[in-house]
Amino acid sequence: MPYQPFRLDRLGLLAEHSKQAPLVGSNPTVPALSLCSGRAYPYVEAMSQLLHVQTPVLFEAGAGMFDPISARIEWNPSFTVSIRKEVDEVRRFLEEVVLKHDRVSIDFAKRSQAALVGSPEGGIEEVRDEVDAFVAQNHPSFNVFHTHISIDVVPFGLTKAEGMVWLAEKCGISLSEIAFVGDTGGDVGALKIVGASFAPANATNDAKAAAHHASSLFDIDAVLEAFQMVVDGR
Repeated sequence: MPYQPFRLDRLGLLAEHSKQAPLVGSNPTVPALSLCSGRAYPYVEAMSQLLHVQTPVLFEAGAGMFDPISARIEWNPSFTVSIRKEVDEVRRFLEEVVLKHDRVSIDFAKRSQAALVGSPEGGIEEVRDEVDAFVAQNHPSFNVFHTHISIDVVPFGLTKAEGMVWLAEKCGISLSEIAFVGDTGGDVGALKIVGASFAPANATNDAKAAAHHASSLFDIDAVLEAFQMVVDGR
């Protein structure tokens, strides 16, 4: 959960699961673990170490990929020079928004998205309509994804759904062989196209509706449940 201490005991359990299948296809009874996060590269790379992930992982919703084995980073081919320029334009607008609203900040770590962050106590709701209107008028080929602590302006073609397609191609598997856990609107596309999808109890309603299984458990407990359900073939 954002802005809360990591539940290291539960993360440790997930890491132990990951160690049983360090490479895709190495143990047909235990799925390999990967990550697909809207967070920037440093966070995702650190989490891949913590969780003993050996499969390529996706950051910035699938715009970037990091291979923990080769330590190589690459960007999705859809992240073109022209799209980068548009992202920069949106980021400049968000910088103007921040000057007027002191309860939100720019997420400067991201390269392929323009993003704002705020505290759970508020801030994002103050600027949401303004950002939505600007993007709709000036950059209609971009998505705007919201949570209670963030706004991510993401180019079409660089969402988690496209990230899943890219990851499947890199790993030499089909989408039907992938299970995905997601909890926000930005996860909906990916939840719909994989073979098995899960949403925790703290997920947004659209994420729960898109998932094959909506858990009664929260955050990482729901992830551990989903992992076990895949192992059990449920």
